[in-house]
Amino acid sequence: MTDFGGEHPGARFNTYGFLILAFDKVKPFELAVQELRRKHKILEPFSEFRYKRLASGPRSRALPDFLRAVDGLIHGAVVTIAVEKQIESLFGGAARIEETLSGMGLGRWKKGAGEKVLRVCHSLAIFISLLTRTDQPLFWYCDNDAINETSLGRGFPDTQKILGGALGMYSEERSAVMGFGKSFERKSYLDDLLSVPDFAAGVVQDLLAGHETGGNIAGGDEKTQVIKWMAAESEFLSKITIQIMRRTDGEFVSGKVDFYPVAE
Repeated sequence: MTDFGGEHPGARFNTYGFLILAFDKVKPFELAVQELRRKHKILEPFSEFRYKRLASGPRSRALPDFLRAVDGLIHGAVVTIAVEKQIESLFGGAARIEETLSGMGLGRWKKGAGEKVLRVCHSLAIFISLLTRTDQPLFWYCDNDAINETSLGRGFPDTQKILGGALGMYSEERSAVMGFGKSFERKSYLDDLLSVPDFAAGVVQDLLAGHETGGNIAGGDEKTQVIKWMAAESEFLSKITIQIMRRTDGEFVSGKVDFYPVAE
C-alpha cells in the first residue's frame, strides 16, 4: 500500500509512505474496522480516514479504535521516506528522466511526475527484494495519483513496467504473479489499509518540518493521536522513517529517524 505527503504549499519534505504487510493475516483487521465503522456510522456511506481530514465528528470519535486496530492487527512494516524539498532530483533531473523513460517506451513523464514515479518504484523494488521471496505473489494498491493516472502519452501500465524494470535491478527474476490496483470505486478495507501510509506520510512531514523550524504542528487532538501512534511501538507493525538529505558538498546522505513519546 502506498500514499504520499508533502505536496501542499509550505511543506518542507516530500514524503512517501509504504505499508508492506502479510496479506493472509488481514482478516482480523478487516472485521475489527468494519465493526468500528458500524459503531460510529461511517460504514455506509464509507468515510475514509485521511490525515488532512481528521476533524470530522464520527471519524474523530472512531480514530482511537482505528489506530488500536492498526497497531494490534496488521502484521508488517510501515516505511516512510522523507526527501528534503530542496532536492529536486535523485535521478539526474526532469529532462533526463523524461528522455530516458520515453526512449524506453515507458510513456511521457513531465513536471516532476517522472521523478516521483522513479522514487516510488525504486523504493518499492528495494523493499520487495528485502522482504519477499521470489515466488511470493504480490499486490500493490495505491491511491489515485499523478504516477498512476491516465495522461497524455502514458498510463498506469507504464508505471507497472517501470516497477518491473526497477525490480530487476534489486532482485532475481520474479516468477510470482504481481497484481496492481488504484483506489477502487467501491471502497473497502483496502482503503482502510491505505490510510496507514497516508497517516505516516502526513505526520512525518509535519514532525520533521516542526523539528527544523521549531514550530508547533497545527491541528487538534486528532493529530496529537496520530503523532503518538507514530512514536509508539507496536507488537506486529514496525514503523521506520528514512530521511534523505543533501550535504554541503552536494552529496546525498540518508539516515533512519526515530520518534519517541515524551512523558506528560
